[in-house]
Amino acid sequence: MNIWLQENKWKDVENYLEEKQSIIVPVGSVEQHAQHLPLGTDAYISQKVAEDVAEATNTLIAPPVWVGWAPHHMAYKGTVTLRPETLTQVIEDICMSLIYHGFEKIIIINGHREANLAPIRIAMTRLRNKTGVFMAIADPFYINFEKGEELSEVDPGGIGHAEELEASQMYYLLPDLCEPENGAKNIPNNHKYLNHDPLVKGDRMITASDVATYKEKTKGIGIMGDATLANPEKGKKYHDKLVENIGEFIKYCDAEVNVDIRNKEIPL
Repeated sequence: MNIWLQENKWKDVENYLEEKQSIIVPVGSVEQHAQHLPLGTDAYISQKVAEDVAEATNTLIAPPVWVGWAPHHMAYKGTVTLRPETLTQVIEDICMSLIYHGFEKIIIINGHREANLAPIRIAMTRLRNKTGVFMAIADPFYINFEKGEELSEVDPGGIGHAEELEASQMYYLLPDLCEPENGAKNIPNNHKYLNHDPLVKGDRMITASDVATYKEKTKGIGIMGDATLANPEKGKKYHDKLVENIGEFIKYCDAEVNVDIRNKEIPL
């Protein structure tokens, strides 16, 4: 059986569901990633992680969601963004289709590093309450925090967008799409409550970016943080631990999580 749902026949899926009711949904974004990483970085990462987790746990992967919520990245050419309510509805419709067929445990791998979380969490909460399905979101900032902290060598504020960890993972996974020689450093001198680096401990406020201010803060390049210390060796370690953590969680779900689906509807 193929790991990607769309590469199988319907009978293959029926047979799979007799033994296992878990499925992975990779969600990413197509947005600028400075001058050293491709626009599809977030989508590629979510799919590559999903593939490795699927191989390790014998879990199916649903068709990927390529586009996410990235309005501030519209400051740079090539970015494609959905409205947040659209992304929420896309996730709901995909998952409702899966639930209708008998999938009971849905693991979303979010490659868009926290930015997609608000609309995806709304979808997850609605689906959980409406159907009883078990859902979880694997986001690198949370499921791989400890390994990121261990590997990072940049100054405080150096983790953000297209930086050390994200670039390292792409240099390892898809080096032909990357140009490490164009990696740059841009650590803004923000107020202490506005630090964007998740590895920096401290109290903080949450604000929103717009196109103009984001372009200014990213110095017209598109990077927020430091990519100059990124390398594929670091990327492999980060990626492998990410796959290990998500795989461990899926095995837990398969063995320990009991689900009582109470509502199945076709999205109409």
